[in-house]
Amino acid sequence: MTSDPVVSETDAPLSGHVADIFSTLQGEGLYVGQRQIFVRLSGCPWRCRYCDTPADLEKTGRPTFSLQQVLDKIKELQTVRDHGAVSVTGGEPLMQPEFLAALLSSIKDLGLKTYLETSATHPHLFRSLAPLCDVVAADIKLPSAIGRPLWAEQEEFLRLAGDRAFVKIVLTSETTDDEMETAVSLLTRLDPIPTLVLQPVTPIPDLESRLNDGEPTTRVQILPPAPARLVGFWDWARQRIPVVKLIPQMHPMWGVP
Repeated sequence: MTSDPVVSETDAPLSGHVADIFSTLQGEGLYVGQRQIFVRLSGCPWRCRYCDTPADLEKTGRPTFSLQQVLDKIKELQTVRDHGAVSVTGGEPLMQPEFLAALLSSIKDLGLKTYLETSATHPHLFRSLAPLCDVVAADIKLPSAIGRPLWAEQEEFLRLAGDRAFVKIVLTSETTDDEMETAVSLLTRLDPIPTLVLQPVTPIPDLESRLNDGEPTTRVQILPPAPARLVGFWDWARQRIPVVKLIPQMHPMWGVP
């Protein structure tokens, strides 16, 4: 491992809104089961109906950490047990681009791999950060989940990410054939074509009803597709994309955060 990064006086005051820093097993995507350090940043412009971190949608009221404080916590966790990478997640990490750039660079200086979890919807913010990312988990948001199409932004983002990225798509009972057709066609236009992870949503009340404190008995549940439809999506996608995996969200199954 390389020596600890030196934070200059100019960089020292740099701080970010950080919801949490912790160690656990990666529970989604291609790296399921790998122990990682997670740095969860606050703030996200989207309101995905199945969002499972609603407390991190806003930066207001969330803790502020200096870059050095975050690095100190990462080093502390790394002394307890070895980690393969640091996952910077959210919220949407790209909503804090200056802090994210400094953080990713410093993580690499610590000798750890960088793993960025993102909605892949802000290519203009990602462009300068791409070289700092070892792995990009690009969570492609479907219009039925987010309320609007973002195909152009996502395609530009994935072209910038190149072979650093794999794509995850959360599937719900409201996912349409047209959405999947558009998403798969987008991926087939890329070179290389990224690995696609299809993730059936973990059942959860609709975000709006949770944010509005709706009565639990009246909340609309976001549910995964029926099993036959889920397998149909997978079977259809794998005819167009070299590597397609069907991987559920594992944390609820493991019973760990």
